[in-house]
Amino acid sequence: MKRNPLFENCLENVAPEVREEVRLNIDIANRIYDLLKAKRMTQREFAALMGKRESEISRWLTGSHGFTTTTLAKIAAVLGEPIVEVKRRPEKKYVYVPVNVFVAPPSDSRDGNFYGARLVSYQMAYEN
Repeated sequence: MKRNPLFENCLENVAPEVREEVRLNIDIANRIYDLLKAKRMTQREFAALMGKRESEISRWLTGSHGFTTTTLAKIAAVLGEPIVEVKRRPEKKYVYVPVNVFVAPPSDSRDGNFYGARLVSYQMAYEN
């Protein structure tokens, strides 16, 4: 492929965050396109479900459109598939194990009687 030095020079001067934004927009557009294709849905059908004009959907699929989280959520709901996935930490699950703990003033425990003993619940965490 023939390289255009002027284009290459311009590309080198693009801020990294702008490059990343464009890459994300293109990835999202490709994801939507792939889902439409897999579901055998036309842009017209998708536009009707989204309440948008077909021309707007066409612009979305070029990769130049910036998506809001609201729009991404609606697209995911309409297509029944996530569009963007965020890595999450595994949710910690907790089990409460009752443990007998004898709590009494030191003077009451000398004779072997633990008056005021109470049941305390300790929290033990584990991950899936």
